[in-house]
Amino acid sequence: MISIDLIQNTAEILMDKAAIEIPEDYLTGLEAAAETEDGDLSSFVLQAMLENYKAAKEDRRAMCGDTGCPRWYVKMGNEARIEGGPVALESALRRATAKATYDVPLRPNRVHPLWRTDHNNNVGIGAP
Repeated sequence: MISIDLIQNTAEILMDKAAIEIPEDYLTGLEAAAETEDGDLSSFVLQAMLENYKAAKEDRRAMCGDTGCPRWYVKMGNEARIEGGPVALESALRRATAKATYDVPLRPNRVHPLWRTDHNNNVGIGAP
């Protein structure tokens, strides 16, 4: 049985990593592109991306001010058993999203579709 605590803690770690880290092969490609780029504007943008990555890694903060809208896609086998079932899974992912929005921090990008109220936690109707 997979515990809800494990799911929530893992989701928080993944959101932190997604906002702060990039894969090594992507970093290598970005550095190579920055070294060979001739255009002024494109070279500036590539250098800014590398500087943002370095600062994010050193300070443990998001690379970009706009971290997008968090979304979870869960795929599990027929024999998977989650403590509390699918409703508990969804609740754990919502709690992880709200906590990561505050802790990382992530930019809160979700508002109520009718009233436009913002709870500053990236959690809303059907989201994440």
